[in-house]
Amino acid sequence: MNAPAEFARFFHNHDLLPLECLRAHYVAHRFVPHFHEEYVLSVLTDGVETYHHRGGLRRAGPGMISLIQPGEVHTGEAGVEEGWAYRVFYPPAALLADIAQMLTGRPGSVPDFGEVLVHDPPLAHQLALAHQALESEPDRLLRETRLYRALTALLLRYGRCRVTDTLDAGHRLDTARALLADRLAENLSLAEVAAASGLSVYHFSRQFRARFGLPPVAWRNQLRIARSRGLLAAGKSPAEVALLLGFADQAHFSRAFRQVVGLPPGLYRTMNRP
Repeated sequence: MNAPAEFARFFHNHDLLPLECLRAHYVAHRFVPHFHEEYVLSVLTDGVETYHHRGGLRRAGPGMISLIQPGEVHTGEAGVEEGWAYRVFYPPAALLADIAQMLTGRPGSVPDFGEVLVHDPPLAHQLALAHQALESEPDRLLRETRLYRALTALLLRYGRCRVTDTLDAGHRLDTARALLADRLAENLSLAEVAAASGLSVYHFSRQFRARFGLPPVAWRNQLRIARSRGLLAAGKSPAEVALLLGFADQAHFSRAFRQVVGLPPGLYRTMNRP
């Protein structure tokens, strides 16, 4: 009996705000620990995926919705022999914040999901229908309506809205993280980054990992991959992207990209051409 074929299809929608989506089936691929700058909302449609997230091992099957917030480190691999299939939304924080503000009436509301994995077949079906519409429905009004209703239902049921506060306890670590993000292609030293936090190298490394889930160098590398997706979608070649983001060479970039995204950067670029 032949093993099910793997595939991954990325596509973009710009009806409300730029929104990347993925429809995929994975069997052998294993996602290394990584994060996204956007939310990751996954609807499992077949099989089982297991993944580490927020310090626990999760097991997701059909009718379940995985809720991952921006910057949260997670993995992904098959939980059964036939792998798993899912539909994934990567909504930017601004999109969910707009909906949250409408629901709460408070500017600056940011959705926070207390649950990380929920079994809710009706809502999973509603989200899947919205995803299908974004992929193939020509009627823009219908696409927007399905997406808006599905995301609103998700936030009403599982979202907790908080008001942003830039003076939280981790502000110094956030400053160091911002330095890494702003100078992403540079060959910064650990001492330089630690200095931005006002901590010793030792304490900075420990506290950074505790707060963001990865050591500083791994966090920087994952952000490079996250940023590379936008550059590839904009038409940059893998060689150009590798140079712009500070990778040692194109081969190094291609290996790292495939570990996180699940396909080569050249193919990802082709899928996202207008």
